[in-house]
Amino acid sequence: MTYPVNNLDDAYNACNPDKPLEVNDSRYLDLKEVRNNQNVSTLLRVIKRTTQTGDFCKQLLTGHTGSGKSTELKRLQSQLEEALYFVVYLDVESSLDLQQITYQDVLLNIAQELVNHLASTNIELDSSLLNDLQQWFADRIVSEDYVKEVKASASVSGQAGIDIPFIAKLLTKLTGEIRSGSSRRIEIRQNIEKEQQSFIAKLNDLLLAARIKLKNKEHTDLVIIIDGLEKIKQKNVYDALFLEHSEQLTDIDSHTIYTIPAALSFHTNLGNFFSDEAFFIPMVKYETPEGKQRLTELVNKRLNVAALFENPLFLDDLIAMCGGSVRDLLRLIRTATDTDSEKIQAEDIARAISSLVKVYDRLVWEEDVPLLKKVMIDKRVVKTEDKKYERLLSNRLIHEYENGKPWAALHPALTRITWLQTALSG
Repeated sequence: MTYPVNNLDDAYNACNPDKPLEVNDSRYLDLKEVRNNQNVSTLLRVIKRTTQTGDFCKQLLTGHTGSGKSTELKRLQSQLEEALYFVVYLDVESSLDLQQITYQDVLLNIAQELVNHLASTNIELDSSLLNDLQQWFADRIVSEDYVKEVKASASVSGQAGIDIPFIAKLLTKLTGEIRSGSSRRIEIRQNIEKEQQSFIAKLNDLLLAARIKLKNKEHTDLVIIIDGLEKIKQKNVYDALFLEHSEQLTDIDSHTIYTIPAALSFHTNLGNFFSDEAFFIPMVKYETPEGKQRLTELVNKRLNVAALFENPLFLDDLIAMCGGSVRDLLRLIRTATDTDSEKIQAEDIARAISSLVKVYDRLVWEEDVPLLKKVMIDKRVVKTEDKKYERLLSNRLIHEYENGKPWAALHPALTRITWLQTALSG
C-alpha cells in the first residue's frame, strides 16, 4: 500500500492500531519533541556503554498501551543491528498466556527464541551443548518418554531448508504446552521452580555459547527484547513477575529489555530490583500547538486528510478527543471511515467520538470518582493504599505526560460522560 491513501477502505487499514510499524514504514513519525524529548536512541547509548565494561544492561521500558512502545522497540532493534548487535525480539503476547504468565514462562521463551533465531541465521551452536541441554530437560523437567514423543512428531525435513536443532523443537513444544494451558503446564513450571538455579545456569551456558559464536561472526554482542509484558492487567501477576522474581529475570547473562505495566512504577522503587531507571514513553502533549501539529502530521502520513474529510478541520476534533494516545486517535479515524458517504462528514466525527465515550463510560466505576477528582485537581497520579490508581492507569482513564516533570490528566472522553461530570463537579 502506498501512503498517504486516498479512499476510505484503505484509510481504515492504514490506521490499524494493533500493528506496530516496521522500521522502513513511511507512516512513522518521531514524536519525541512533543513527549519528553527522548526516544529509544537513549537505550542504544545505555547498551553501548554497558557493553564497554563487559556488563549487561537490564533495562525496563514502560508507557500506556497505545503510546507506541512496540513501534519504538522495532526501531531500537534496527539501530542495534546497525551497530552489529544480534537482536532476539520476543512478543510474549503472541507466545505466552499473559493472564497467568510466570518467570519460568519468560525464561523458557527466551531460550526457545534464541535457539530458533540462531538457527534461522545459520549460526550453529555446538552439538554437545545442545545435547546436554536436551538431556537436562529429559532428566529434570519432563521425561525421556516425553522427549521421545516430541522426536517422533517433529518434522525431519526442517523448515525452508533450515536445519532446526531438536532442542528448539522441544523448547517450542514446552512453550506451547504453557500457552495452551495443557495439563503439563503446572508440572513444567513446578519442575523449573525446583531446579531454578540449575535451569538459569543452563540458560546462561546457552547464552554464553551464543555470544561467543556471535562475536566470532563479528557481532558486537547479544540483546534480547521482551515486548508485550506491559499488557499484563492483573496486579498479582506483574508483581510476582517483576518484584518477587526480579532476581531470576536479571540473572540471565545478556543485555535484556523488558516492557512493564505503567502502574508498576508507582508503588515500587524499581531501582531496588533493576539497576537502570525505567524508560518511560508518555502520551503526546496534544493540547499544545506543537502537539496538535505533530499528530496532524502523523495522520497525514497515513491518509490524505484534505481528500477524505469533508472539512480537514474535523481532524482537530479527533485529536482533541484522543488525549495524546496514538492508539485512540487511530481508533477514532477507523470508526469515522464507516460511512456511506465518499468523505468523512461531521456526523461521522460525532459518531466516532460517541463510540469512544461509550467505551470509557463502561470502564468507570462509581468508586473511581473521588480519585479521578483528585487527579483532575492535582494534575498527578494520586497514589492510594488500596492502589485503585493502577486500574485507572491500565484502562487509560488517566493519561501521563511530561513537560520537564511528569503530570497527569483525565482522558478527554471522560468529559463527555454526563453522570461523571456531575459527580466530579459536586
